Amino acid sequence: MGRVVIVTGIPGTGKSTVCNELLKLAEQVERKVVVINYGTVMVELSKKLGESFHRDDLRKTNLSFQLDLQKKAAETISKKAINIEGVVIVDTHMSIKTADGYLAGLPFPVLQLLKPTAFVLVEAEPQEVLSRRFRDTTRKRDKALESEIMEEFLFSRFMAAACSVLTGASVKIVKNPSGKQVKAAKEIMKLLNGEM
Repeated sequence: MGRVVIVTGIPGTGKSTVCNELLKLAEQVERKVVVINYGTVMVELSKKLGESFHRDDLRKTNLSFQLDLQKKAAETISKKAINIEGVVIVDTHMSIKTADGYLAGLPFPVLQLLKPTAFVLVEAEPQEVLSRRFRDTTRKRDKALESEIMEEFLFSRFMAAACSVLTGASVKIVKNPSGKQVKAAKEIMKLLNGEM
């Protein structure tokens, strides 16, 4: 099984953009890196179960459905990762803001299946996150205040710390200010190369 690194970030931090830049960097140095988007896997699985959700509506479903879908997605990803040599990047969220409160994006059964060796939290300034969310018309983003963005960052960090305790994997925070996604991707590449 390839080495699994979890790249997370609250909505609007640009984690998927950074992951795309990371793929370009890996290709330039002929490094085998595969990115799997956890949310995409969950949406595909929900369709197979006869449900059709927009990815931003998944967090509004009942918690038992979400937890079951999370575990099924982890099973799917771990099966894919078995056949991958190199690094498997799982693009996901450390915490999910639901109507019932924050839900762990990586509960213990998921961690047991994925066996991550590192966690990366992609972050940006709260004002920048709000601006990105507002500009992204492809997603159904909740309106939020700057203080709520800070709360989301805190919960993400708390859950990353808990995941680290459970797995022994490191936690790295990578800043992604506007226009600096290549620099952020290079920081992650250093981690993958063991240069940190």
